[in-house]
Amino acid sequence: MKIIKSKKFILRYPTLSDAKGNFEVQQDKETAMNFMSHPQTLKEARQEIVEAIKENSKKVKTSETFAIEINKEFVGAISIHHILPKHKATLTYNLGEKFRGQGIMYEAVKLITRYAFKKYKLVRIEGNVREYNKASIKILEKNGFVCEGRKRKAVKKNNKYYDDLMYAKVK
Repeated sequence: MKIIKSKKFILRYPTLSDAKGNFEVQQDKETAMNFMSHPQTLKEARQEIVEAIKENSKKVKTSETFAIEINKEFVGAISIHHILPKHKATLTYNLGEKFRGQGIMYEAVKLITRYAFKKYKLVRIEGNVREYNKASIKILEKNGFVCEGRKRKAVKKNNKYYDDLMYAKVK
């Protein structure tokens, strides 16, 4: 099992025991607003974990997901998706409400970005963020990601359209 340690948390591959924590983190209204979809039931959250476990166990990965653990508790997740080795990948992440504003996600993005650039020999990592998600924008910018454009009306949630900002970090 791959583990990346920081002083505040551990990044590790998720396990089935993370399903409840995964469900709880994604039920937060703010988290739900920032993702195209999120699990509506514990069963769906468990299935997300099962899919991550399957993908993480593949020899050739197209995505890699890490649980963020603090004091043996699942508090969020960070993933690299759409991996095209020696080219690019997409970054996504979420964090439980009570752990926000403590620099945890800033550091997790920093660690995963460094890890992905090195492991997959990437030249580009992308991240899409809703225009209103100021905290996520700040995390990306502090990690050296640059806004490359606006995707107008890219997302429809609750019968309303939202713009996405596309950020990227290149080597």
